[in-house]
Amino acid sequence: MQPVCFLTGASGFVAANLAPMLAERWRLRCLVKAGQSLPRLAGVPHERVEGSLSLQDDDALRDGVHGADLVVHLAAIVSFRREDRASMQAINVDATARLCAHARAARVRRMLHMSTISAVGCSNRPAILDESSPYNFGPLDIGYCDTKRAGEDAVRAEVALGLDAVIVNPPSMYGAGDRRKSDGSLMEALLKGRIRIAPPGGINVANVLDVCRGCLQAIDRGRAGERYILGGENLTGRQLFARLALLAGTKAPRFSPPAFVVRSAAAMVRALETVRGSTPPLTSEILRIATRYLWYSSAKAEAELGYRPGPVDPGIHAALAEVRASAG
Repeated sequence: MQPVCFLTGASGFVAANLAPMLAERWRLRCLVKAGQSLPRLAGVPHERVEGSLSLQDDDALRDGVHGADLVVHLAAIVSFRREDRASMQAINVDATARLCAHARAARVRRMLHMSTISAVGCSNRPAILDESSPYNFGPLDIGYCDTKRAGEDAVRAEVALGLDAVIVNPPSMYGAGDRRKSDGSLMEALLKGRIRIAPPGGINVANVLDVCRGCLQAIDRGRAGERYILGGENLTGRQLFARLALLAGTKAPRFSPPAFVVRSAAAMVRALETVRGSTPPLTSEILRIATRYLWYSSAKAEAELGYRPGPVDPGIHAALAEVRASAG
């Protein structure tokens, strides 16, 4: 009988691409909300553990890790709305800590925790960072970055007590199954010609399938307590928008405002948010990040795991196809 893998975040974008790979080697046991369907996993054999990551459903986490050989923790709240900070603390930090504690108590052989490059650091200039770079998002007061960093700390705390866990830090990913790149997204706005300017900073982007293969390599070869950046291409905001536009057959924004202009706009938007709330996709937190460079090296993952990312273009093609399909 195949060993068991307990998977959280089974309804999400990464799981849609990673679960079929996991199912080739493990018997999947997925944490699923009561009554929730998993259309993306329709062809992937799996059993359900109904529950959530909330404290009230803690028994579901115990049931999930019981007898599991592997735990893959993908679930997280991804938001750049200041109103969601408490929810992100509850899920990205507190629930991660509880899941790790249960996994250790159940003597799970290995755990993979998916973090993000936003838990690593950023730069005000075009500099490439790595796993050892100091965390400096704190002054920006961005809940997602801070809670994902704290989630990593929770994992490492359990590793110190004996849990065998490895952390992966993917960048912004493109591929099939990402609902966040459809209605109301920056990609959709770009396709419809509503984006006239490109962000002045830089970002790392990857094909989700490359990241998923890196996750399997981290499970097999990653060192306990270590983090591995599973990155892709480092692009400026202007280069990314030009790539998206080229592959989509639309016009790319040709102008990038100076960083100080965007930071001033972020301050004004934040003031408005105190009155009317945040309105994605252009929240004050997104604007604050947009002026920074989120460029990273995957050299550690390449050397220790055998990670070999390709170009992001196939992932962009897959994402564009779904955006167009959803638009009818």
